[in-house]
Amino acid sequence: MKLFELNFAQMLIRYYLMMMVIIIAGFIGQWWLAGLSFFIFLSALTGAKLYESRKKAASEGKMVNMEDAKIELRKAS
Repeated sequence: MKLFELNFAQMLIRYYLMMMVIIIAGFIGQWWLAGLSFFIFLSALTGAKLYESRKKAASEGKMVNMEDAKIELRKAS
């Protein structure tokens, strides 16, 4: 989880999600459910990114050059 990584559109979506949870909780009378929106508020306020894109994670992986591995195997034989 990385902080301050959200763009404005994603923060706005979380704000609307928080308001939707509070309004629904008010209509059905379950105010404890509105308390859960506090965590949505905190994630929007801090800009916490809850997931990483797979492209970025894959690009950070270790690259192995197979040509060098073949040459080393021939030398070892």
